[in-house]
Amino acid sequence: MEKQKRQSDGSKNLCKKGNVFLYFLGGLAGIVTLFFVTLYVFAPTYRFDDPKPFSGDFINNPYQNLTDAKWNYIDLRNDDIMPTYEYGRGLFPTRYLCVNYESERKIDYPFLQNIHLKQYNINCLNKKSSLVVPTQLDKGFKLREMKHLDNYRAMEVVSSYGNYFNYWDLALSSGRRVNIVATDSKSEKDGFVNKTVVNADLNDIEQIINSLKNGDSYAISYLNGNLDLPELKSLRLTNDTIVVEATKLIKTLRFIGQNGVVKDSLNDVNQGAYAFDDIDSYIRVEMSFEDETMIYLNPIVRHQFQYFFDPSLSVIMKERTWLMRIIYVFVIIFFVKYLLSNKKEEVDEDKGECNK
Repeated sequence: MEKQKRQSDGSKNLCKKGNVFLYFLGGLAGIVTLFFVTLYVFAPTYRFDDPKPFSGDFINNPYQNLTDAKWNYIDLRNDDIMPTYEYGRGLFPTRYLCVNYESERKIDYPFLQNIHLKQYNINCLNKKSSLVVPTQLDKGFKLREMKHLDNYRAMEVVSSYGNYFNYWDLALSSGRRVNIVATDSKSEKDGFVNKTVVNADLNDIEQIINSLKNGDSYAISYLNGNLDLPELKSLRLTNDTIVVEATKLIKTLRFIGQNGVVKDSLNDVNQGAYAFDDIDSYIRVEMSFEDETMIYLNPIVRHQFQYFFDPSLSVIMKERTWLMRIIYVFVIIFFVKYLLSNKKEEVDEDKGECNK
């Protein structure tokens, strides 16, 4: 009898310990879930301006002051010129290069992100970085989101991960002035090398950032080992006509406009011209050379005012943001109460089982 009693008491203790462990795991899982849910709940909701092509009687040429250009080659991924890190910590992350950052953003959204979360991340990253550059676009961004996302001035268009001219042209066609960045992965040793060429002194970080933001920079892709590279000599506007010139013979010169359409193409020229038509919202230039080097220039865009500036095309919808937060809080409270009531029933059942 005593032996059976000891066995019964032991079984009860094991039962209770097992229940305590399960409750602990359940509580821990609930806390973690509540933390991540809170991250999503308190992100703001944005209103994005409708996508509109660039328009206006004025034309912004980022290369208008190239009389004394100081072209220097940089790679934001691999150079140590200024502090840069790649942000993106979730299971399905959207990634950004944060250039000349003060501190790293530690928090990210662990699961899928909608366009509002992506815009919020861009805005938060901008507070601690001089430049935020969306990267690996096909992995973290839907193509259609480029019509709306705002508040970034550069995009990693040419890289070892792929070329994303469709993303770039869609952003430009939607009235988002975004400049091109080219990078390489550290493992890239053979084949083509990708660099961003800036009109700046490499010892002056502010100059480099301004060149990347303002657009008097360009992307270049060339065969590894090529030490005699062509460069942009000038790009000027004369009576609404774009005149571009390189330091070497250009095998193919292409002028590309709205929706990525090739507006004109010239072969075997040192310089070429294109009349900026009334229907053109932007024009960007691509140059290919005999040695397989490619140069991609930043866009020349229309604007409505004499002094060019980048308008804000997204704004937080405060009323809707707070309304959604209140709704989510009530849903969470209801869900927690539901779990607690179910847990109480389970506890009562388990007590009965353990006392048998």
